[in-house]
Amino acid sequence: MSAIVKSLYDLVSSLFEVVTSLFTTTGHLAKDTFHFAFKFLNGAVNLVVDFFKGLVDLAGGIAGFILGNIAILAVLSVGFFAFLQYQRKQGNTVQVGNKKLN
Repeated sequence: MSAIVKSLYDLVSSLFEVVTSLFTTTGHLAKDTFHFAFKFLNGAVNLVVDFFKGLVDLAGGIAGFILGNIAILAVLSVGFFAFLQYQRKQGNTVQVGNKKLN
C-alpha cells in the first residue's frame, strides 16, 4: 500500500513540476522576446542616428574642403593681382600670347 501512495505522490509531484516548468519556460520566452525586441529597436535607432551623424560629418568635410579651396584660390588671385599691379607700376606690360593682361 505504501508503494501505491508513493507512486501517486511521485505522479502528482511530476505533474506539478511539468506545470511549473511550462510557466517558467513561458516566462523566459516572454522575457527573451521582449529583450530581443528592445535590442532590435535600440539597434535601429542607433543605425539611423549613426547614418545622420555620418551625413553631418560628410557635409562638414566637404564644406571644409570647398572653403579651403576658396581660400587658396583667393590667395592666388590676390597674389596675381598684386603682381599685375607691381608690373604696371614698374612700367612693364604682361602679355600672354597676343593679349595684354594690364
